[in-house]
Amino acid sequence: MKQVTKSNSFVSVEASNDRVPTGINGLDELIEGGLPRASMVILAGSPGSGKTIASAQFLYHGATECSENGVYVSFAERKDVFMRNLKRFGLNFTKLEKMGKFKFLDFATTRKTAIASTLNLIVKEALSIKTKRLVVDSFSAIALAFENKIDARVLLHIFEKMMHQAGCTTLLLVEIPTGSSNLGLGFEEFVADGLILFETIEDEVGIKKRAIIRKLRGTDHNQNYSNIVISDEGISLTPYIT
Repeated sequence: MKQVTKSNSFVSVEASNDRVPTGINGLDELIEGGLPRASMVILAGSPGSGKTIASAQFLYHGATECSENGVYVSFAERKDVFMRNLKRFGLNFTKLEKMGKFKFLDFATTRKTAIASTLNLIVKEALSIKTKRLVVDSFSAIALAFENKIDARVLLHIFEKMMHQAGCTTLLLVEIPTGSSNLGLGFEEFVADGLILFETIEDEVGIKKRAIIRKLRGTDHNQNYSNIVISDEGISLTPYIT
């Protein structure tokens, strides 16, 4: 049975065995203690909204606090850049890699014609270290390899099924161009179990970052906006202040 406590305007729920705590302060309290285990959740947002930091925290928390190995798959960022940038937030992935708890798969130079075989390799590498947490950065890059949406949707269905059968919880990053409200190819949110949006907005004061959980199957989730706060300790969510 879940234990519920209240803190400010958020409700804190103790995670159960069917939940995967994210390690992102303020998020788990909004989603009954964590993401549904073995689910595929889209984390979508504009450039600079904090998707990479949040997904890295998800992997790092799993490896250091939950005994869950993780893999970060990148179609955009180099390994050395990733490692260096995340170390600023106290996330030492180099150490985790040496311990066999983390893998970084760099597919930044992958050709479009090799996407299908690349996804098979991702599954193989993930299973090799019994991965329980996977981040794919980003599906937006993968989608460019397909001439039509049907092929991309079928492949995503297959990939989601394989990761679910492996008991692996997956974060699928999706880029939303600044000023646009379109999400990828338009079908991702129907295939995935959840959708979390990181938004960057401008007002008379300046730029603000906010998050909202649009969908999370099997979860009584909070439906209000939260502030995204980025500090030396990474990303956290706080009650939204307009």
